Amino acid sequence: MFGAFVKRFAARTGGNVAMVFALMVFPVTLFSGAAVDFHQAMNARARLAEALDAAALAVGASPYISEDTAEQLAADFIAANFPDRTIGHVETIHVAFDTAADAVRVYGEAAVETGFLRLMGIETLTVDWESEVIRARQSLELVMVLDNTGSMSGSKITALRDAARLMTSILFENAADSDRLAIGLVPFSSTVNVGSEHARAWWLDPDARNPDHAAHFAPAANRWDLFDTLQGTSWRGCVEARRVPLDIEDVEPDPADPETLFLPYFAPDEPSGYSNFANSYLSDQTSSSNLLYRQTNTAKYWGRDPYGDGPNWGCTARPITPLTSRRSTIDSAINAMIASGTTNIPIGVSWGVRVLSPQAPFTEGAPFNDRETIKAMVILTDGENVLNGRSNINYSDYSGYGYVREGRLGVTTSSDSALSNALDERTAAACAYARQQGIRVYTITFQVSSATTRDMMRDCATHPSLYFDSPSNEALRDAFELIAGDLTNLRLSQ
Repeated sequence: MFGAFVKRFAARTGGNVAMVFALMVFPVTLFSGAAVDFHQAMNARARLAEALDAAALAVGASPYISEDTAEQLAADFIAANFPDRTIGHVETIHVAFDTAADAVRVYGEAAVETGFLRLMGIETLTVDWESEVIRARQSLELVMVLDNTGSMSGSKITALRDAARLMTSILFENAADSDRLAIGLVPFSSTVNVGSEHARAWWLDPDARNPDHAAHFAPAANRWDLFDTLQGTSWRGCVEARRVPLDIEDVEPDPADPETLFLPYFAPDEPSGYSNFANSYLSDQTSSSNLLYRQTNTAKYWGRDPYGDGPNWGCTARPITPLTSRRSTIDSAINAMIASGTTNIPIGVSWGVRVLSPQAPFTEGAPFNDRETIKAMVILTDGENVLNGRSNINYSDYSGYGYVREGRLGVTTSSDSALSNALDERTAAACAYARQQGIRVYTITFQVSSATTRDMMRDCATHPSLYFDSPSNEALRDAFELIAGDLTNLRLSQ
């Protein structure tokens, strides 16, 4: 409508009208051009705000940085996020620390050259912005659930140790108050190790009340007593999974409810002289052809000296490290990790939850509903879940789920692929349970070729963006560094 009015106005031939129109053209054009200049200035202000936000986060992530270094760091980030080729250029940068609020403020000004306003003597427009970040004051409890299986041997376990120590370094160096940071470690293989110092602990079924405790022995026997009678061997600290669904749940052990008690890991002596059994370490003390009887014969354990790993066969992982605020403790545990055994991801995840839990077996964690505490878990694997099937009375090798014939895993089959799928299902359930507790779950696959496993681990994470596929040692290090950065991330307050 305005355009039509201008056309009609300009078409009039009267002298006064033509003169008035000529006088109007310049200011109308000038104001239109001024709108363009102001629009560019607002765009520059928005870009300046983004650059200052990035700079404030970078400065805030280094709590012990000097003012001069902070100014230079902020300038570097602003230059990277507000390059010279964009409209406008930054003229002023100022960094201020608010120690009382534990905050960082970065102020900046940018000058935008004008096109039309310079005709009125206004050659630049100045825009400014101030970004403030407040260092996260919440406590952080982190558990690393790390694959320590045989496939991690050599350079892979070395790379894992290096990457995990990098994470602890970043977290502790950026923690203004180390008492508000606690890290735990759960190395896993076919089972986990809670530490031999817990022998006969009340939650480890010292009185053999759990129905599965004596399942492999006839007559019934207490595993702790068998360990005591065996010569030259003792319980190394490994435990077995409870029956589904308790295998993944953080249900506190209760002697009044025996199924909630945990079992000390005890791999039975399997029948001697048969190639399809993997762990025979004693004479069966019988000539019976009944293989189940030969295997469960309790008498063969008393006072005997087993060879090999004996009842600890498959107990290869180093002990769990409960949540600790001592960097030296967690770093020492990381350095002690070894590579041996097969992969059982769900049992690792379930104990990761228990390390973060405030209730027994480990009680160092804050309540799951504590708003002042961030709980996080990093889960790493370098391969598929594995449980070897056997064409014998047990259907499988012994593992953290016992023998498959017991039904603790929820399936009865000797198929390797079916057993792997069953463990995958328990992994998915364990991850879902962890997320339900409010745990922020990060997942990493390390040189994993299986698309199924990569998909499973991506779905395990709290969000797909928290999943990292690492095809190399360098990528693994980057993944741990990115996760550490995310955990120390600061929120923008304005």
